[in-house]
Amino acid sequence: MSRHSIHDDLDDDDFGTSKTEQKKAMERLQALGERLATLNIDQLKKMPVSETLFTALVELKRLKAHEAVRRHKQYIGKLMRSEDEDAILGVLNPLANPSLNKQLELLIDRLLNQGDSAINDVVRRYPAAERHTMRQHVRAALKEGLEQAELPEEQRALAERPARKKLLMYLREVAALAD
Repeated sequence: MSRHSIHDDLDDDDFGTSKTEQKKAMERLQALGERLATLNIDQLKKMPVSETLFTALVELKRLKAHEAVRRHKQYIGKLMRSEDEDAILGVLNPLANPSLNKQLELLIDRLLNQGDSAINDVVRRYPAAERHTMRQHVRAALKEGLEQAELPEEQRALAERPARKKLLMYLREVAALAD
């Protein structure tokens, strides 16, 4: 009689994200919130953020005590969890560098073609980027590309690419933190 484990039936992708990855994602959201807090009021009004987050960002500018600022930044990080991060990064990145989207698309193509050497370059260029997370996103995008290559030409053009979109969003996030 062979021993059967529940883990035998599961693929690596079925486990979801680890607690460490979740914590790092929350830290990145807090850092993105802190970056938003550096914008002036007019720039903040252009951001696709909720009224609660907007008020918290304006309130942060008023605080002076170190501990109060630290706690308020954590609060902003908590509020960032319910925001549309992709929309915020889409508005925030062009403010910093208008040609960034084109650069990131070229970088994604390089990541998918060159693999680890390109990942190492990205990690050196963007200190907030994590090698493990980059590999996961690249692997998912490559797998998605192989699946779509099997589709007929008409369907391939219309097919969504969620893994590539997640990779682009991750790169936007680390690029925003690098500025």
